[in-house]
Amino acid sequence: MRMLHLVLVLVLVGVFTGGCARSVHRRLPRDARNIDTAPSRGPEARSMQVGQVLSFAESQIGKPYCWGGEGPRCFDCSGLAQMAYSRAGLRIPRTSHDMAERLPEIPMEEAQAGDILWWPGHVAIYEGEGWVIDAFNSREGVVRRYGFTDPPHRAFRPY
Repeated sequence: MRMLHLVLVLVLVGVFTGGCARSVHRRLPRDARNIDTAPSRGPEARSMQVGQVLSFAESQIGKPYCWGGEGPRCFDCSGLAQMAYSRAGLRIPRTSHDMAERLPEIPMEEAQAGDILWWPGHVAIYEGEGWVIDAFNSREGVVRRYGFTDPPHRAFRPY
């Protein structure tokens, strides 16, 4: 009984704290994952750090989503972002909420490759030209997708 109570509490905490699970039941449109039309990172990557962030995130595509996941086997959205930035030598907050509170915000129209795009309870790494890499949900896992089918609310530049 005690274990059941603990599990129930953890589930409720997950529901009320948001996290990346807000989109668990949504499906991506088929063309949202068309890798052939994703941008090249050449001119978009302004620095070695941005290239490292994008390279790490790209190498994780296909891995499963798991709530609270920080890798290496599975990720949630903020765990993927945190790990990608740490590979580039940058420390960022662990949760999407803390990212929104602590990272320098930029106007959406100034978003560039390597920036973090934010939705309530969710973050993605911007690749440029509308494309993002994120741990989307438990059905899709880590994907490259067109991120403006559901426009992000805010953008942040951690470097």
